Amino acid sequence: MTKAEVRAAKLAQRNALNATMRREYSLAIAEHLWAQPEYIRSSAIHVYLPIRGEVDTQPIIERAWQENKHVLVPLVVQGDSDLRHSYYCPGMTLIPGIYSIPQPASPELLDNDALLALAPLVLVPVVAFDQHLHRLGYGKGYYDRFLTQLSFVRFGLAYAFQYGDFPTDEHDVPLDAVITELGIARRW
Repeated sequence: MTKAEVRAAKLAQRNALNATMRREYSLAIAEHLWAQPEYIRSSAIHVYLPIRGEVDTQPIIERAWQENKHVLVPLVVQGDSDLRHSYYCPGMTLIPGIYSIPQPASPELLDNDALLALAPLVLVPVVAFDQHLHRLGYGKGYYDRFLTQLSFVRFGLAYAFQYGDFPTDEHDVPLDAVITELGIARRW
């Protein structure tokens, strides 16, 4: 199957997941994450705000806030091929951005130096993942460019049924781990 075919099939499966199962699986994924030493040691997380049936990250964000961790979210800016990054703090208003991705209405942008200083654990959305922990996203390359530019520990968050085989390219960046409702798969 081509990447496009795998993407379409996995998105259809994800869209078929009912809201109750999505909540249960997302909470199980969060609980597996919270037990990981990388999460426990981190003072900051870089986490997506979910769209289109992605693993719900709100429980992760709320716990990070309770633990006084910095929460950073990606922003997609019109005409820019790179992700931008903003603090996300309790009480911030979210608005729909490009591709209807939620983002802070008044983002507090970070440059790469500030991002490097925080050294966040990066939590990445996944459409599909393979046995080598390559990630298939929506095909725009935002995360591939981000993960190539800066070297952070990066975990994918996915439902177990998103596992599958697909062709990879030289620019595809493998994740350090993928967490599903069933547990964690690591590269090392």
